[in-house]
Amino acid sequence: MNIVVASHGKLCEGLVDALHMMVAEPAPIVAVGLDEHGIDNFRERLVAAVEASLAQGKTLIMSDLIGGTPYNESYTLLLQHPEDLRVVAGANFPMLVEVGIAAADSDDLDEVVGIALEAGRAGVVAAELPEDEPLDEDDLF
Repeated sequence: MNIVVASHGKLCEGLVDALHMMVAEPAPIVAVGLDEHGIDNFRERLVAAVEASLAQGKTLIMSDLIGGTPYNESYTLLLQHPEDLRVVAGANFPMLVEVGIAAADSDDLDEVVGIALEAGRAGVVAAELPEDEPLDEDDLF
């Protein structure tokens, strides 16, 4: 399975770069960012990236924000390729790590979408201080 990360600006590039630091051999992945060249340029690059990914197999698009241009353009592609394409919004790094690993070994789009949603939710936490105990360096990890 292939992954396309679509975002405003260079967020997608940063996520993909960080993924390559954490995961030795993730699923095939490409980043497409909306930049100063505008929506039409973004759309052309996204369509090209998704078509190339679909030529190699099923594809998951991970976008940064529901309702934003990267998501909306991705959703348009989903409507054209409902059998081989899925779109998830709210991409974050924990989600991408889990998806990068799972998609390397799976061709089940719905299973990988479920992994993405669970990892995305589980990866958002607030740090809590220990109650009534001094903070020790060992408590940080």
